[in-house]
Amino acid sequence: MKRFRMSCLLLTLIAVAGAASVQSQNTKRLLEIFYVDVEGGAATLIVTPAGESILVDAGWPGFDGRDAKRIEAAMKAANIQQIDHLVMTHYHVDHFGGIPELARRVKIAKFYDHGPMTSLDEDRNFAEKNAAYQAATKGQSITLTPGSEIKLKQTSGAPALSLQCLSTRGEIAPNKVKTPPASAECTNAEMKPVDKSDNARSVVLLLRYGNFDFLDTGDLTWNIEHKLICPRNLIGEIDLYQVAHHGLNSSNNPLLLQAVKPTVAIMNNGPRKGGSAETVKWLGELPSLKALWQVHRNIASTAEQNAPADFIANLEEQNDAAHMIHVSVDAAKKSFTVTNARNKLSRSYPIK
Repeated sequence: MKRFRMSCLLLTLIAVAGAASVQSQNTKRLLEIFYVDVEGGAATLIVTPAGESILVDAGWPGFDGRDAKRIEAAMKAANIQQIDHLVMTHYHVDHFGGIPELARRVKIAKFYDHGPMTSLDEDRNFAEKNAAYQAATKGQSITLTPGSEIKLKQTSGAPALSLQCLSTRGEIAPNKVKTPPASAECTNAEMKPVDKSDNARSVVLLLRYGNFDFLDTGDLTWNIEHKLICPRNLIGEIDLYQVAHHGLNSSNNPLLLQAVKPTVAIMNNGPRKGGSAETVKWLGELPSLKALWQVHRNIASTAEQNAPADFIANLEEQNDAAHMIHVSVDAAKKSFTVTNARNKLSRSYPIK
C-alpha cells in the first residue's frame, strides 16, 4: 500500500511539474525589442515569444569591441545565447562594421543582406571592411529581395508572427492587387535629388505579431520612402516606428509618416549624430503619435527639439552606462510597453 501511495504521489508531482513547465513555456516570453546604444550606429535586438533572436545591424567596429560587448549585454538581458538571424540593412560602417567582432564573440546562425557589393563610392576603405564581413559570414549570407520573408518559429496559442522584407536595393515589393491612381498628395509630393549612396538600398523590414506592427527601414532615404506609400501604401498603419536614418531629415519623409500613423517612435541616434530638429517636428505633428523615445539626447539641439528627458535613455555625451530602450509586446493584453533603462520609466500603449 505504501509503495502504491508513493507511486501515486510521484505521478502527481510529475503531472504538476509538467503542467507548470507547459504554463512556463506559454507565459515565459513576450515579443521583446532592445535598442542597443551603439553611439549613433544601429543595433536592434528582437526576441520572439519562441525565444528566437533577430539582430538588425551591429554597430561600429573598433573601440575595443565596444558595440559587440553592448550587444552581448542585451543578449544577456534577453536571456539568449546566440543570434539566430542577423540582418544587415546596408553596407555602411555604423551598421555592418561591428558584425565581424560580434561573430567572433557569439554564435550567429544565419546572415542576411541586400546582396553582394564589390565597391562603395562613399567609402574608400570598403574593400577591407567588406572582406572582414565576408570572412564573418563565410560567404554564406542570404540575399533578401523585396517581398521575401524570414521564416520564424511560431508559438502555440500565440498570434502569428512574420518578418517581411518590403524593400532592398531601392526596389519595393511587387503589388499583388491593382494599383490605384496616385492621390494628389503623392503626385504633388516634394522629391529630393536621387540618393546614390547605399542608404537608398537599405533593407526595409516589417515585423508583425498578431495586430502589432513594427517598421524598421534602416537608413532608407526620402524618395524610396515615397515609393513605399505612393501610389499604394504597402506598409499600412503601424504601432512602432524605428525612426529612419537615426532621425536625419534626409529620411523620414512626412508623407510616409502620415501614411503609416505610428503610435510610438524610437530614434537610435547619437549625441552628435541624427536627431534632426525637423524630424522631431514632423513626428510631433502626427495626430497618431503618443510618444517619441530617443537612445541619446541630441546635445546640439534645444530641449524642445528632443524628446522629453524622461524618454531619453542617455542624456550625456560621454556615457559608459550605454542605457537601452526596451519594448515588450503583450498580445494577450493588446498592448506594448516601452521602458527606459536609465530611469526605469515605463509607458504602455494599446495595439491598433
